[in-house]
Amino acid sequence: GVHTKNHVVSGSLISSQSYKVKLSKLDTMAFSPRSTTLLLFLGCLCIRSGRASEGFPKLVSKSTSRLPMSLSSVINDLEAEGAAQVARACLVTSRGVTHKRREEILRSIFGIDEFDLTAFGTKAEHADGGLAIAYLNSEDSASDVASTVMACGGTVVFVPSSVDLSRGEGLFDTLAAAMERLLASGTKSALIVLAADVESARHQLQAAASFVLPNLIQPKGRRSAQVLEDVFETVDYVSGYNEVAEKLKATKGCEPSEAADAVDATVDLFAPSAMPSLSNKDLAAARTLGPAARSALESATNKVQEVLKASPLIRNFGDLCDATVNRAMQDVNFSALSSARAKQLKLQLQDELYSELGGICDDQLDLLRLASFDAFKKSLSGLRVSPNLAKDMDEVVRKSITEFHKDAKTIIAKGAKTWSTTPAKTSFALKLHEFCSDRLLVARASGQYKPFPRKGVTVGLHWLLPKPFGNDFRQEPWMVHAIDNMVYVPADKVTNITPDEVKDGDWRDKVIPSPSSREMVYSQ
Repeated sequence: GVHTKNHVVSGSLISSQSYKVKLSKLDTMAFSPRSTTLLLFLGCLCIRSGRASEGFPKLVSKSTSRLPMSLSSVINDLEAEGAAQVARACLVTSRGVTHKRREEILRSIFGIDEFDLTAFGTKAEHADGGLAIAYLNSEDSASDVASTVMACGGTVVFVPSSVDLSRGEGLFDTLAAAMERLLASGTKSALIVLAADVESARHQLQAAASFVLPNLIQPKGRRSAQVLEDVFETVDYVSGYNEVAEKLKATKGCEPSEAADAVDATVDLFAPSAMPSLSNKDLAAARTLGPAARSALESATNKVQEVLKASPLIRNFGDLCDATVNRAMQDVNFSALSSARAKQLKLQLQDELYSELGGICDDQLDLLRLASFDAFKKSLSGLRVSPNLAKDMDEVVRKSITEFHKDAKTIIAKGAKTWSTTPAKTSFALKLHEFCSDRLLVARASGQYKPFPRKGVTVGLHWLLPKPFGNDFRQEPWMVHAIDNMVYVPADKVTNITPDEVKDGDWRDKVIPSPSSREMVYSQ
C-alpha cells in the first residue's frame, strides 16, 4: 500500500495485460495529499490504457459499395491488418426496425458511429482474427440479400421489431430469399436473434416461419423445411448486445483467401470456386466465359436504359426484357462446355439478367401506377353528384383496378421467376379506396353529397307454444279439465279480465297451462 499522513492507497499492484505499475517500494515513503491524488490519477490512466490494449475490437475497414462485392475490400483490409482468420456475418433487420434503432444496434454491438456503409471489418489490436460484417438495408433486392448471406457463409444476425413480432408481418421480407438460397445450396450455419423478450420472440418467430417456409422453393429429394432449425444449424435467441458480440466472437473463421473466394463465387457466376466439380476442360471454358457473361449483363442493362430514355413508361416492358435477355444469351458461346454444365450456366446467367432488370421493372410499375391513378381521377371527374355517388365511385375503382392489373401483366417478363404484380396491385387498390373515402367526406361536408336515408329493418319473430291446444295428460292429468274452460276466440277478439274476476280467481281458467317438457304429447 501507499501510506501517507492522511491517506492510504490500497492495492500495491495495478496491472493489466500490457502495463504494470508496482508500488511495493513506496511503503515507507510519505506523500502529501496532492501527490497522492496525482498518483491515483496516473494509476487510473494505466488501468484504462491497459484495458484498451486488451484486445477490444476496433473498426479497421469500411465500404459503401454494393453488397456483396463490398465484402471483398473489407476482407482484404483485415488481411492487411494481420488477420489470419476472418469470421463473417450478415446483419439483417425486420421491416419495422427504424433507422435510429439501426444506429443503436451498430453502436452497441460493434462500437462504431459511422452508419452510411454497407460492410465493415473489426479487429482487436493483439488478436489474430477479424470480423467482417455485411450491413443489409430494407432497400436491398432479394437477389443481393441472398448473395450476401451466402458470401457470409450463412451466418445471420437477425434483429426483429417488437411490432413485427406481435403482428407476424414484415419478419421475412428480406430473410426469406436468403433462406431459400441456403436450402438450395445445403449450407447450414448460425442464426442469432436479438430480442428483448427471448421466449416470446422464439414463439412468435417460429409461428411466422411456419407460414413462410412451406411456400419457399425447396430442393427435391430432401425433407421439406418446416422450422428454422431445418434451415440453420443453430438458432440462438439472445436479449443483450454483449451476448451478440460474444456469439460473433465464437464464430469459426476461415483464411482471408477462402473468405474472398466465397464472395467472388456469389458475384461471378463462372468463378472456379463456385464450380469445384468441373473438369479441367470445363474449368478452362468457364474462365473464358466469365468476361463474356459480365459483358452480356452490362449490355442488356444498357440496351434497356437506352429505350427508356425515349419513353420513360414502356407498356410492353416484359416483351422488351425477354427479347433483350434472349439476345444477351445468344452473345455468350456455351458450346465449349458439356451439355449438362452449359444448361446449368445458361439458367444461372438468365436468372442474373432478370435480377438486374428487376429493379427497372419496379420503376416501371411505379410509373404505371401514377399513370393509372391520373386516368382514375379523370374518370371520377365525369361522375354526377347524386345520392348514388358512393356506388358510382366503387364501380370506377373496380374498373381502374382491373385495367391496372391488365396493364401490369405486360410489364412482367415471361422468363422472370421472381417478378410479381401483387404488391403494386395491392398498393394501387389501397390508394384508390383511400382517395374515394376522402372525396366522399369532402363532398358530404360541403353539402353536395347527401346519401339516401337508410331503410328500416323489419324483424319477424316466430315461436312455438309448448301446448297450444291443451295439456299432456300423462304429465299433469289433473289439469285435463282446462281444455273445457279455455277461451279460444272471445267475442270481442280480446280476452279481458275484470277486477271482480281477479278477486274471485275465475280468471285462472282463461290462462292456458304450459308445463315444460322435452317430449310433449298433446291431447284435446
